[in-house]
Amino acid sequence: MLRRLLHPCLMCLIFCLAASSVPSQTQQGETPRSQVPTYQVESNLVVVDVIVRDKKGNPIRDLSREDFKAYEDNVPQEIVTFSREDIPVGPSPEATAGGAAQTAPEKIVNLNINPEQTPKKEDLQGKRLVILFFDLSSLGEEGLIRSVDTARQFVAEQTGPQDLLAIATYDSILQLIQDFTNDHQVTLNTLNALYPSDSGEATAESLGDEESSEDVYVPDDIQFNIFNTDRRLSALETLAKMYREFPERKSLVYFSNGVSTTGVENNAQIRSTVDNANRSNMSIYTIDSRGLVALPPGGEASQGSPGGMALFNGSSVSRQMSSLSSSHETLTTLAHDTGGIAFQDTNDLSLALKQVQEDTRSYYVLGYYSKNRKEDGKYRKIRIEIVRTGLKLEHRPGYFASKSFIQLNQEERDLQLQQALSVDRPFSDVPLILQADYFQSDEKTCMVPLSIEMAGDGVQFESKGDQRVASFEFLAQVIDPKGRVTGVARDKVQVRLAAEKAEKIKAGGILYSSGFQLRPGSYTLKFIVRDNGTGKLGSFEHPLTVPTLDGKKLDISSIILGNQLVSADSTASGVEHQGSMRKFQRSEFENDPLLVEDKKIIPSIGNVFLNRQTVYVYFQIYGAATSPDTKKPSLETSLLLLKDETKIMETKPETVQEWTQQKKGKETVEKKGVATVAISLPLKGLAKGTYALQVHVRDAVAEENLFQRVPVVIQ
Repeated sequence: MLRRLLHPCLMCLIFCLAASSVPSQTQQGETPRSQVPTYQVESNLVVVDVIVRDKKGNPIRDLSREDFKAYEDNVPQEIVTFSREDIPVGPSPEATAGGAAQTAPEKIVNLNINPEQTPKKEDLQGKRLVILFFDLSSLGEEGLIRSVDTARQFVAEQTGPQDLLAIATYDSILQLIQDFTNDHQVTLNTLNALYPSDSGEATAESLGDEESSEDVYVPDDIQFNIFNTDRRLSALETLAKMYREFPERKSLVYFSNGVSTTGVENNAQIRSTVDNANRSNMSIYTIDSRGLVALPPGGEASQGSPGGMALFNGSSVSRQMSSLSSSHETLTTLAHDTGGIAFQDTNDLSLALKQVQEDTRSYYVLGYYSKNRKEDGKYRKIRIEIVRTGLKLEHRPGYFASKSFIQLNQEERDLQLQQALSVDRPFSDVPLILQADYFQSDEKTCMVPLSIEMAGDGVQFESKGDQRVASFEFLAQVIDPKGRVTGVARDKVQVRLAAEKAEKIKAGGILYSSGFQLRPGSYTLKFIVRDNGTGKLGSFEHPLTVPTLDGKKLDISSIILGNQLVSADSTASGVEHQGSMRKFQRSEFENDPLLVEDKKIIPSIGNVFLNRQTVYVYFQIYGAATSPDTKKPSLETSLLLLKDETKIMETKPETVQEWTQQKKGKETVEKKGVATVAISLPLKGLAKGTYALQVHVRDAVAEENLFQRVPVVIQ
C-alpha cells in the first residue's frame, strides 16, 4: 500500500484589497482522445442494448422496430433509433482452414495508428468492441499471470477480424496502452509486455484483533484508502467517457483481485462509474482473478499471522469472509448495473470472455429521447417489452438522470472535485495562480507553503442581511514522478463579510494559503477550487521540486517577497474553516514558516510590485557554522537589485547572530541550525521593468558564501 508522505497544514484565507490581475489558464493544444475524455454537451438520448432469446437460449434475429415497446418509469417512450447487430464468434473460416479459403482478407483496423483521426463508421460496423482492463494496483504477480494467460488464449483461439480489442491498465494512473484493433498479433505482443514486471503488490490483509494490536492507528489512512479506491473506479469511468463517441455496444472485461469499499463512502463514485458506462453503452464484465478462494483460519502463507485472540475466537475467519464479500460486492454492482456479469469463485477465467462474445453475437440497439427532461439525478427504470410471446429479453435495468450543480448532495460534490483532479485539462471559470515555496521542517522533510490567489471579480457572494456570504472548497493532490499519489488534502471555507468589504474584494483578490510536509524529490501538484455558489471550477498544475535541506551544508530556503503583513488569526477576517483540514489549523499553526511573531507574510505571487511600495524579503538559512565562543551563528546578509546585470541598488550588510525562535505551545524555544532573515527594500522612484534580486549570505565562522537570485517585476 502506498504510504502517505504528505501531511496537510492549514494556514488561512486572506483578502487582497489591492487590485491584482490573475491570468486565466488556457488549454495547451488538443489532448489526444486516447488519453482523456472529450467533454461535450450531452443530449437525453437513451441507448439500450436488448438481447432476445427463445426458450432454448437461441438468439432471435428477425425482429423489427415495431416488435418492441420501451418504457421509462412506466411511461411509454418513442423508439427513434433501431438497429440489429449480428457478429460472428470465433476465428474467420480462412484462419481455421489454414488459409485454404480463397476469400478476400479482412481489412485491418488499428486506431493506434492515428489516434487523432475520428474512426470511420464502416471500420466499426459489424465489429465487436472489447476492452481488456487490467487493474495492476490489485493484481499480484500470480493474478496478473493468470489474467494475461487467459487473455492471450482468448485472442489466439477465439477471436477473428470482427473482434476489435483494446487494452488498458491501471496502477496509480490509467493508461490506454493499445487502442481498438483487429490485428491480433499486435494485441498478443501488447499482452506479452504486461507480464509480472509491471504488476503491483496485492495488499495484504490484516487478520489480527484490532483492539489488541499495538500498531499505531492513523485516522487519515481511511480517507486516503477511499481516495485510492475511488481512483480505480474513476479509471473505469474515464474509459467509458473516452469511448462515448462510439455508439456501438462495448464490453469492458475488468481483471482484478476485487475492489474493496469502505462503508458507503464510495457509493457516489460507484454510481458515477455505472452511470457513465450506461451513457456510453458499455457493459462491464468483472473477473475476480483470484479464482476459487480458500480461507484457512490462520490466513494464507503470504499473510502475517493473526494476533491477540483472533485465531481462537473465529474473528480472523469472520474478517476474511467479510473482506472477500466486500470485494465481490463492488464487482457485482458494476456488472449488474451495466448489463454485464460478475465472474467469481471460478478458476476458469475464460468463461467471462466467452460470455462477452455470446452476449454480443446477436442483439438489438434501441434509442429513445426521454420524455422526462428533469435534471434531478434520480434513478429511472427501463422496461422493454416485445410483442411476440415466449421470448426472453436481457437489457440493463435503468440509469441515473443528470443533475444540476445546485441539486448535488455533498457526497456528489466531493466526487466532482476528485474527478476534476484526474482530468488532464485546466478549469478556468475561477481564475487563479499558485506559488509553492519550501522551508526546512526537519532533517528529512520540508514544509512547503502554498499561496493561491483567486480573482475577486469571479467570486459569487450571496446576500444574507447586511452580510455577504461565499463558500469555497479546495482539493490538492501531490503526485510523484511515477504517477503515484503521495497525498491529498482538502478544505472547505465559509466567508462572511460586510457588504462594503465584499464589494472591495471584487477589485482585488482572495489569497488562500495551505501547505504540505514533503520529503525531498520532484512532484507535480494539482490544485482545484470550486465556488459552491455557482459550481464553477478553477485549477492550477504546478511542478514542485523539494530540495534536501538537512543542515549539513550552508543552504537557503525559498526567498519570499511580499508587501503585506496580516494577522495570523484568520478567523478575525470572517473566515470559517469547515472541512476536514480544520483540525490541522491549530496543531500546525506554530510550524508555519511564514509567521513572524503574530504576523503572517503574504507572498506576492509572481513577485510583481508597484514602484511606490516597500518589499519585505524573507528567507531562512540552514547549516550555518556555530561560533565556538557564543555557540551562535555569525552571518551577514545583503540584497543587490540588478537590471540587465547593472547594479541599481544595494543594501547594507545585516548581521544575524541568533538562531530562530519557535513557539512550542505556550513556550518559545530555540531552533538550532536555523536562522531567519527579514529585510525591507523600498522601491520608490525605481523605473518600471524586470529586475533580478540577488541575496548574498556570508557565513563568517566557516568563511562560506552563498548567492541566490529571484526575478522582480516593478510596475
